[in-house]
Amino acid sequence: MPKRKKGEVGELDTTEQDKATPKSIVIFRGEVGPKVRALMHEWRNIFLPWSSKSLHGENRSLRDFLAVASLLSVSHLQLFSAPPGGTSLRIMRFSSGPTLSFRVESFMLRDDVLPLQRRPPGLGDAFDTASTVIFNNFSGHQGRPHVAAMEATFRSLFPTIQIQRVKTSDIRRVVLFQYEPSTDVVEVRHYLVVAKAVGLTRTVKKLFEGKVPTKFGTLDKVDDVLGKEGAWSDTDGEGEEVPLATPYRAHKEKCRVKLAELGPRLTLQLVKMESGFAGGEVLYHHHVTKTTEEVLTNARKVRARKAVKLKRRAAQDERVQAKRAAQGERADRKKRRVEGRQGDDDALSIHEDTGYGGDGDEN
Repeated sequence: MPKRKKGEVGELDTTEQDKATPKSIVIFRGEVGPKVRALMHEWRNIFLPWSSKSLHGENRSLRDFLAVASLLSVSHLQLFSAPPGGTSLRIMRFSSGPTLSFRVESFMLRDDVLPLQRRPPGLGDAFDTASTVIFNNFSGHQGRPHVAAMEATFRSLFPTIQIQRVKTSDIRRVVLFQYEPSTDVVEVRHYLVVAKAVGLTRTVKKLFEGKVPTKFGTLDKVDDVLGKEGAWSDTDGEGEEVPLATPYRAHKEKCRVKLAELGPRLTLQLVKMESGFAGGEVLYHHHVTKTTEEVLTNARKVRARKAVKLKRRAAQDERVQAKRAAQGERADRKKRRVEGRQGDDDALSIHEDTGYGGDGDEN
């Protein structure tokens, strides 16, 4: 998505491809600390360029977001909150659900992840294209239907990759979702794809990447550039050398690829899954186990509440329409009275001008 200048009005999605692309509004609700606010902003970065980077929606109601979701082709609403029990994340799909409520067991921000790396990579234009999603260990879990539901929800947050059309140069970031069956949690990691040239000496490789060594100014001629390999340290041994079927950025045949973590790190545990948007039938609860009969009873209650709600809404719509019709009738009667008085005034004015109806002249 192209960047807009400050104060410039955004454009609506007009093409079918843009409308079908998943988009997320990521905000926080309630009182949260600076760490959770920072986590919200870094979680937004994962979904760039199809997320709300600078939205301030903490004072908006869910009904407001529902009203604009279809207009702006927004697919998901993600809410961070900090209840007394810890940090939570709710992922809701417009406008009929489902809603997944996660407990954030732990998290690390980008500022905590980068010090763990020897040479943190530069970002450049990495956020101009959507992330590539990888799922690990989500299949083959019999008796845990919520695992498949989590995978489907996470998958729906990102655009679908079309293998025939995707450009390898657009694959800049990777998001990993890994399910841990022993603890029933999902580990989330965010990586940058880093490519290094192979088959070159250390010095030429650095120059090829546009990097200048600290001791470069002490070298007098080209022979010294090619001869002094110890001018700076080398970390290019990291990563895996892969052949390229198509060019990847500046690399034509082979390059060494590695993943550099960007942050944030999250450990999520699904607490509750509901069928609707911010509500509805409880399909799964981590702390409550129900029998089949209890599930069916709960489903009947949810359907009954929904039917009553629809009936009340229909009755309210009828009352609103009747009120508007009565207001229209009153307005028409008032208009007719005004027009009638205007007609009487015009007739009286004509009589006065012609002398009819007035006193005759004396002879």
